[in-house]
Amino acid sequence: LKHRFGFKSQINTRACIQMPGMLQLWLALCWGTLGLAVDLPKIPTVEVAPGVEMPMMAFGTARVSLKTCTVQESVEQWLHLGGRHIDTADDYGTQPDVGRAIAAAGVPRSEVFLTTKIPGPIGKQAVIDKILHTALPQLGLDYLDLVLIHFPCIDLRDFPNRCGPKLRAERLDTWAGLAELRSQGKIRAVGVSNYDVEQVEEIHQQFSEHPAVNQVQWHLAYHNETLLESMKKLGTTIEAWASLGGPTSGGQTPSISLSDPRLKEVAARYNASTAQVALRWETQRGVVPVTATCDAKHAVSDLESFGIQLSEDDLKLLSSLMPTETDAILV
Repeated sequence: LKHRFGFKSQINTRACIQMPGMLQLWLALCWGTLGLAVDLPKIPTVEVAPGVEMPMMAFGTARVSLKTCTVQESVEQWLHLGGRHIDTADDYGTQPDVGRAIAAAGVPRSEVFLTTKIPGPIGKQAVIDKILHTALPQLGLDYLDLVLIHFPCIDLRDFPNRCGPKLRAERLDTWAGLAELRSQGKIRAVGVSNYDVEQVEEIHQQFSEHPAVNQVQWHLAYHNETLLESMKKLGTTIEAWASLGGPTSGGQTPSISLSDPRLKEVAARYNASTAQVALRWETQRGVVPVTATCDAKHAVSDLESFGIQLSEDDLKLLSSLMPTETDAILV
């Protein structure tokens, strides 16, 4: 059988058959080679719109996050290992890679949850053209599960502090275009990214609906609790980019190291990795992390984090680790 991952793992069918006692990672990779299912914890979903269930862990496809593999290889691997949610964007330039990976993986379209993003408040007609003539053809799909408006302003030099009410009309016009595509069955759910509370409220006031998702920076070293509570009240799900730590407006990284002794102490209580604990802290709080890795072992570990149940005390402890000062990209 042809090796289906494209990585230098030297796995083949004979090896799979001759090594029945291998660890779960090897079984997962071998079973993927044989075209069989991988036995991992069930990935929970959250209903982000009527009848739209979103898996609570996504795989990000920005090339900057994938240093030792191609986007297509990493997405195929994610799907073979049991991941079902894929996150891409027009700005990433990876929609064609994602489309090829979905086609090659052989997973039924109904099982794949595909999120993409349009650049910003580009207006109704521009967003309709972008989805119909760029996103769908590049991805090779008939519909998209979720489309996000990537930023609340067009000029990123204005983000985040000078977006505010600027371009309000353009944001609402862009939303109207996505809503029209949703009514045509081309999009199942519509959301935003990097929006603050006031920008989300604009949509609610104008259209009497809320975004399905607001994807923002969210990790142990920075989490906007006010934003989370506000989104919960509206019924908007928070999704986390940089779920294990990320960039800041000043070019710094307000990450809490995965080697942090406090994090390691919590992980030891659950016989888990520190990355698993950080991801589970997010998902137990209703936040959907976006992860990215070329390493199959790390991908399996991320998916296995759903097998952990953190105590309320540990959830509070982890939430308390955030530094009092940060130059994280705030919304």
